[in-house]
Amino acid sequence: MSDSEIPITIPKLKLFITGGTGYIGGAILTALLRSPDLEITALVRSESAIETLTSPTSNPKFFTGSTPKCVLGSLSDLELLQKIASESDIVVNCASANDLPSAETLIRGLAQGVEGTKKIFIHTLGTSAFAVWNNGDEGGSLIDDTTDLVALMRYRNEEEEYGHRTVALKVVEIGKEVGVKTFVIVPPTIYGQSPALIPRMSVQLPPLVRTAIETKKARYIGSGNAMWSNVHITDLSNLYEIILRCGLSGAAKCAEEGIYFASNGEKSWKDVAYDIKGAVEAIDGWDGGEIKPESWGVEAAACIDGVNGPRDAMLAFGSNIITVPTRSLELGWKPVFHGEAFVESLRRDARTIWSQLNATQETSATV
Repeated sequence: MSDSEIPITIPKLKLFITGGTGYIGGAILTALLRSPDLEITALVRSESAIETLTSPTSNPKFFTGSTPKCVLGSLSDLELLQKIASESDIVVNCASANDLPSAETLIRGLAQGVEGTKKIFIHTLGTSAFAVWNNGDEGGSLIDDTTDLVALMRYRNEEEEYGHRTVALKVVEIGKEVGVKTFVIVPPTIYGQSPALIPRMSVQLPPLVRTAIETKKARYIGSGNAMWSNVHITDLSNLYEIILRCGLSGAAKCAEEGIYFASNGEKSWKDVAYDIKGAVEAIDGWDGGEIKPESWGVEAAACIDGVNGPRDAMLAFGSNIITVPTRSLELGWKPVFHGEAFVESLRRDARTIWSQLNATQETSATV
């Protein structure tokens, strides 16, 4: 074989993802598995998840690319996180926006890897970090991701410290300190069926749907005029891919200028309540009568499943945050889902939750 016939092998980039069995992380993992230039390792918390993620027989349609390597562990296994990060080129953190020890360990682990390589850390931050609480009423102005968001988070933290903000600020700070490029992606209300190996529903809207089914009331806080931006899970996972590629090429700004919003529409919480009303009443076999939209207080909202106290209820269901993803769009992100897709997502969630509740009742009746 002549020199010209010697095949050239390009080493794959090693990517480590946390939260790969969750709603956001699962969609991102599934999308990245189709990238032939990535060697992916996923942190998982159960043997059953490892079987699902690594067996082509469990979901063969997803395995058009590589199969992930899975490591059993959690965010509290800091030595494990440090070791895997040090062996990686890219870390995508989707497991928690609040866990500072793990985020710091992952970034410092990346920095301990081979010198001269491109090291990238992509962090997921909840939009609640920028939300304005005003008793469920509309307030505040649009926030563009070209704004100095680091300064804004520092200012907000001086008024009231919030875990999401604290961790994001440290991510930027530590990345600059150790020479790791950091990118922070900020999704608002996420909807849609996750195209993941392990299907999940979003965490923000389903509790409201379940409450409507159980109480026959679609709730909103205060006047319900407060608004949140939203994004479809597929559009969101596409943005992660774009940030990753643009981060590697140098096209995407990082650190203080590397905070990217992801949104493609917005809804008031009263409008969401009316959408939920329609979704529940459209369930095939629904016999519960009319769903009535109705205001309630933060304390009552804090008591529903999936909500961790009044502060979470206030931020998740009664605050105001409309984001403008200028930086994301400039990189070539082109979200395609909006409007009817949001409504259809609620209908699908309603059917799923209705089936789950009926199955639980049937099981209880036979015990």
